[in-house]
This record gives sequence, C-alpha cells and structure tokens, in this order.
Amino acid sequence: MGIEVRRYDLTSSIILLAILLAACAGPGFEPVVTLLKPIDQVQVSVGYQAGAIYQVQIANELPDEISLVWNESVYVNTGGDATRLIHIASPQDLDQAPTPEQKHSAVAAHGRLRTEFVGESWIDYARRGVTPRPLYSDKKAKIYLSFHIHGKQVYWRAEVSFVPRK
Repeated sequence: MGIEVRRYDLTSSIILLAILLAACAGPGFEPVVTLLKPIDQVQVSVGYQAGAIYQVQIANELPDEISLVWNESVYVNTGGDATRLIHIASPQDLDQAPTPEQKHSAVAAHGRLRTEFVGESWIDYARRGVTPRPLYSDKKAKIYLSFHIHGKQVYWRAEVSFVPRK
C-alpha cells in the first residue's frame, strides 16, 4: 500500500494566485474626497486611509459642544445605495459586529476630534485590508455626516470620486 505524494511547483502556485487576485481586484482606484456642503464654524475633512477605512477630522470653532451622530451618517455608493457609517474608535472595533445603536462622538467647544469610519456594508473588506471597487468608477459616491448642533440636525456633505491608481 503506497501513498502517492504530489509535489507542486511553488512558482506555478504563486503565479496562479497572483492571476486570481488580479482578476478579482480589477483596476485599482484611489478615492478622492471633495467637500460639497460645509458647516459654518465647524471644519470637517475626510480622507481615505486604506482597506475601505476613512478618517474624519473635526475642528469645532463654536462656543458649544457638538456631536457627530453615527447612526444618521451614511455613504451613498456610485449605484445610489446607502450604507450606515460605522465608527471605528480603535482597530479592535473591526473584529466586533456593529451595534444597532452607536454612541455619538462629542466634540467639545473649540475642540478637535480625529477618528475613523467604514461603511457597514463593506466592513468585511476593512477587516481584510482590501479596498472595494466602485460599482461605477465614472460616477461619484457621497458621504453625509450628521451633526447635532444647537439642538438641530445639520449635515456635512462631500463627494467621492475614484481616480485610477498609478
């Protein structure tokens, strides 16, 4: 009774894996965020980090505390589908399932906040460090951040265009 042992060529396996990954990934795109609707006395900037994660920086120039309301903030993809934004306070947050209710992020009067977020529908991409492809790379996505300011809901809005990576 003999056991047949097959030996695979490592180089062939690596080449096959590279071809499969390239076919899945398609052309790479770099998300570029452009401001559409600012909020008076609240400076907000959003930038793409990596692996489907965005960073938001907020400078509150108001004399009162404001709140970023995660459950009311959304990303609308290039196909028009909205997904809730998930606040990522620490890298360990990616390992946990998103909660139905997220805590607001308070920004003190004349204070600053820097934190990260991901779209709920692409959190698995972020866990794997993979950037999802836009549905339509020639169209723009939108980011809507909801703030509670002086007891009112105020939206900051930006668009995301997708530039081919060089």
